[in-house]
Amino acid sequence: MNKFGSQDMVSKLKKVLMMKPRKFMSKVDKKKWNYDLDLNQKLIEKNYDNFLKILINLDIEIVYLYLNNTKDELCDAIFTHDPSLVINQGAIILNMNKELRKKETLYHINLYKKLNIPIIGQIDNEGRVEGGDCLWINKNTLLVGEGYRSNKNGIYQLSKILQIYNIDVIPIKLPKINSTSSCFHLMSLISMLDHDLAIVYKNFLTDDLYNILKKNNVKLLEIPADEYEKSKTLAVNILALSPRNLIMLNGYNKTEKLLSRSNCNLNIFDGEELCIKAEGGPTCLTRPILRI
Repeated sequence: MNKFGSQDMVSKLKKVLMMKPRKFMSKVDKKKWNYDLDLNQKLIEKNYDNFLKILINLDIEIVYLYLNNTKDELCDAIFTHDPSLVINQGAIILNMNKELRKKETLYHINLYKKLNIPIIGQIDNEGRVEGGDCLWINKNTLLVGEGYRSNKNGIYQLSKILQIYNIDVIPIKLPKINSTSSCFHLMSLISMLDHDLAIVYKNFLTDDLYNILKKNNVKLLEIPADEYEKSKTLAVNILALSPRNLIMLNGYNKTEKLLSRSNCNLNIFDGEELCIKAEGGPTCLTRPILRI
């Protein structure tokens, strides 16, 4: 069996890259890291452990990312989804738009080398692509959000890398939001739940995205607007462990009922401290290395 490769969002998750929260995450400069509220370190770690327990109980292999410099803040490195992609042929190193996250890619490069996963491409120079903007709708089609975090140059570079492997890259223009410092990605408005099912925030669903999903026979569930806004977009950030077997944040009852009516199995964890305050959901906390 192949030891790496993840070219969709919903096949059975077997191996994933994660990083534990920094021990001083609650003590860093809030303004610098774009945290609106004070963080409680014990709650951060409790939230993370609850999330981790779900994966471990399902026998998903966890590969941990460790930082060589124990004093290096890199608080957002916990969101391992963003600095890289892993396809069936190897890893692609992306290029973070957030200046504070630039160094994270070096750690991803070093880890993939240790895992003997070949690095088959890298976004460089003025190109920007973050993993949260990359959404597989099937194994040969990758949508990439063009907005504050990923730009035309980066998407073009990624498309040139992936065309070698017969993968189409389709840019999706993202809506403009109030804060350019906010972590708004394509996956801030949509998550794949099954090969033929996605959950979306209707108000941000463009005609282009709707038509692509319809063309690929993807049925859409509309997340309740009040829960989307209450969660600062993160109620829509749902991680598929396998088709319709999902991890989502606790506290969004309408969304839970919506998913349950579509025959989804829900694994729910408390993420108020770790996810809502630090702007990253269950998908963000993971970089899939292998799905089968």
